[in-house]
Amino acid sequence: MIKHFSARGAVRALAVLLAAGFAQAQTSSIIAITHITVINPDQANALGDMTVTIAHNRIEKIASSRRAPIPKGAAIIDGSGKFLIPGMWDMHVHTHNAERDFAMEIANGVLGVRNMARRAEVIFKLRKDTADGTILGPKIFACGPVVNGPSADSSPSVISVHTPEEARSAVDRLQTLGADFIKVYDGLSRPEYFAIAEEAKRLKMPFAGHVSNEITIREAVEAGQRSIEHGAALEGTSTSEDEVIGKHEVASAIASAMKTQKDFPSIPEAIARTGNLLLDHYSENKARKLYRDFVTHDTYLTPTLVIEHAITFIDSISKQPDARLVYVSNREQEGWRPEVGFLTRYRTPAYIAYRKREYAAIQKGLLLAHKEGVQLLAGTDVGTAYTYPGFSLHEELRLLVKAGLTPREALQTATTNAARFLHLDHGLGTIELGSQASFVILNANPLSDIQNVDKIDQVIFRGTVFSREKLDGFLKKAEVGQPQ
Repeated sequence: MIKHFSARGAVRALAVLLAAGFAQAQTSSIIAITHITVINPDQANALGDMTVTIAHNRIEKIASSRRAPIPKGAAIIDGSGKFLIPGMWDMHVHTHNAERDFAMEIANGVLGVRNMARRAEVIFKLRKDTADGTILGPKIFACGPVVNGPSADSSPSVISVHTPEEARSAVDRLQTLGADFIKVYDGLSRPEYFAIAEEAKRLKMPFAGHVSNEITIREAVEAGQRSIEHGAALEGTSTSEDEVIGKHEVASAIASAMKTQKDFPSIPEAIARTGNLLLDHYSENKARKLYRDFVTHDTYLTPTLVIEHAITFIDSISKQPDARLVYVSNREQEGWRPEVGFLTRYRTPAYIAYRKREYAAIQKGLLLAHKEGVQLLAGTDVGTAYTYPGFSLHEELRLLVKAGLTPREALQTATTNAARFLHLDHGLGTIELGSQASFVILNANPLSDIQNVDKIDQVIFRGTVFSREKLDGFLKKAEVGQPQ
């Protein structure tokens, strides 16, 4: 069974995992990967039969294997028939069980994550401990608690603000705590949202997340929101956007149901009505203009197709056998069932039909956004039902290809796009001179079939090589139950 997370317990457990991992991993100040095909996703052509020389955790040389001398004393990895890609990023996660999640992410080549809401003292401590090597885990960018309007949620992962002054104070507090960015949420009023945008700009802090129910998508983009999460910003592609904002129908349904503790089906009914109104008045002309604004203001889009797909098709997904359930406790699995989960048990036929219509529109919308030049980020919303750390990132890439991206374009969303978004010069996400030595060696070409990102032979993380056997050991340690 997965125990409730505690920072002290996670550090202890992960310290053991780290010690075991590095004791058996291949570590050398100089590593030469020979005869390998190098795939830098933002470059048009892969480079075949190359030798990549790593010295002191950085790429020192990339050259043809026919001409590249092997440095004396280097640890040699024969890359014949294999493919080298940058370490991948999951740009939307919620870490609930660090011991399990980190092991699964490293084993799946996910070497960086953007954590989108967590108690400050927990996530910032994990960020520090993974950065300095105290525990083994991906590089973490984190916002700490999310900033929302007045809310019944008293979780330490949420800061509720009631005025613009409180909103500015929340930004100041999060910067003091060490947040990498501010995450905004649906319930912010217009004055609160724009106060956050102004204060974040003053402090030179990025802000990202959901779009307030009281503002348009274009207003969020023009205010400088760095990324918009979930879907394809469909509200902004509809001529009914202002009408939906003015009605406050969904917010009113939620407030009424939460106050009376009854009539919860009114929430999905309201979502279906307003969502269908938006889709009924879709405008391709407005969509193109909106996505061009994304490009102009350098706003990224994180579709999180994995969770959108899971919510839409949960009835069939919940009935399918899945080997990944060995990583999910029986208690968690019970909470995932459609009949139990709060977000699913009150669904109505109208809502179920709407979700399928919306998912099809999301696929169409993100492809149009991509064609208009919008930068996409791969994110999974791991921590929610039917998502699996590491594994779901691979699934996200498959769903992006299914929506119309090429395998190379999909791979960019988890590598070079993430590095560019996070302003990582020579860091995770690229393969170039000076890049950090954090890569994935695959047994098959992901550019011919994106499913080949699953075929991991080795992971090189911060200059340490983890064999397939060691990665399998990480996954074994992460198991908590049996498939059901």
